[in-house]
Amino acid sequence: MLGEKLIQKHKKWIYTKNLIIKTALEEAKNKKLNLTRTEKELKEFVHSIANNFARKYNFRINKIYFRKMKTKWGSYSKKGNLTINTLLKYLPDKLIEYIIFHEMAHSIERKHNERFWNIINKKFKDYETKEKICSFTGFWFKR
Repeated sequence: MLGEKLIQKHKKWIYTKNLIIKTALEEAKNKKLNLTRTEKELKEFVHSIANNFARKYNFRINKIYFRKMKTKWGSYSKKGNLTINTLLKYLPDKLIEYIIFHEMAHSIERKHNERFWNIINKKFKDYETKEKICSFTGFWFKR
């Protein structure tokens, strides 16, 4: 009886989450992981992209760290340090570039506000789609 009440109380939330999962599974059928990229290749790629973005967009970057993270693809600290999830090695280059740009944009605007999304939109007009892809994979940007 208690279980049924709990389910009824959260019926809309359960339905929404189930729909998100079904959609993600359907979209995943068309996606392919990069199973050949090494961590060393990922690090070289990230350094190259980050340095390019720093020059081109005047983003501040101090150091880049790599570690396996459970809940996010990357982060940017107040000290200008970029931390990248090593699991990015499995993602397509364009999505890695987006994640790096997203995190580095925090060197200009810390919060996910209108100013931040305007910065993102200058480089990635399809940022909403990329955000959705990142969340479907089970990771998300810290909000």
